[in-house]
Amino acid sequence: MTDSDTLRPEALDRLREWGGEKLLGQMVRLFLENSGTRMDQIRTGVADSDPAEAEKGSHSLKSSAANLGAGRVQTLCAQIEDAATQNDLNTIAGLLPELETSYAAVIAQLEAIAKGFEDES
Repeated sequence: MTDSDTLRPEALDRLREWGGEKLLGQMVRLFLENSGTRMDQIRTGVADSDPAEAEKGSHSLKSSAANLGAGRVQTLCAQIEDAATQNDLNTIAGLLPELETSYAAVIAQLEAIAKGFEDES
């Protein structure tokens, strides 16, 4: 398993095997629609010194990232979640820039995948 900013193709292939292009398209759209809110929760947790808010966002985003094979986002969210349970805002704040970068890379890849679904319509 790689922990890069790219999506793991085997995770996307697994979704295709389970539910075809329809399931993959739904999962991609859900991530694109909802993950921004999760990132906002993490950002708000840092800005407001509220580790519980950061934990909520990171927990949900971690699971969603895992479903789509976004390994680096998943790992960073797990680290943020762990730090939040220890009320360690310094660690959360330190991880946020890397999460922002990895998240942006994943969003770009998912938008390209989603565009492919639109082009087929």
